[in-house]
Amino acid sequence: MDKRVFALGIAMLVAGFSVYGYLNENVPTGKTDMTQDEINALNEAEVVNAGLSNIAGLVGGLGFFIVLISIGLKRKKKGGEGKPVTQKPAEI
Repeated sequence: MDKRVFALGIAMLVAGFSVYGYLNENVPTGKTDMTQDEINALNEAEVVNAGLSNIAGLVGGLGFFIVLISIGLKRKKKGGEGKPVTQKPAEI
């Protein structure tokens, strides 16, 4: 397991889902007797919030996949190429 890739994945996972949770807790809300300009601003804020929530969810999901990939990575051994390969002698 490569620890740098693992740390990157964990960081993306935590950052993505924490921002996602924050944005879902602070959804723009309306009030009674709003003017048309306020309604338009509310609709725009809701669209921006939904878009940012989607991006944060994607970052968290990508971080999850990076963590999975890093678990499967293996480091190369420093002591050479690995197993020696033996070949059959050529038959004449």
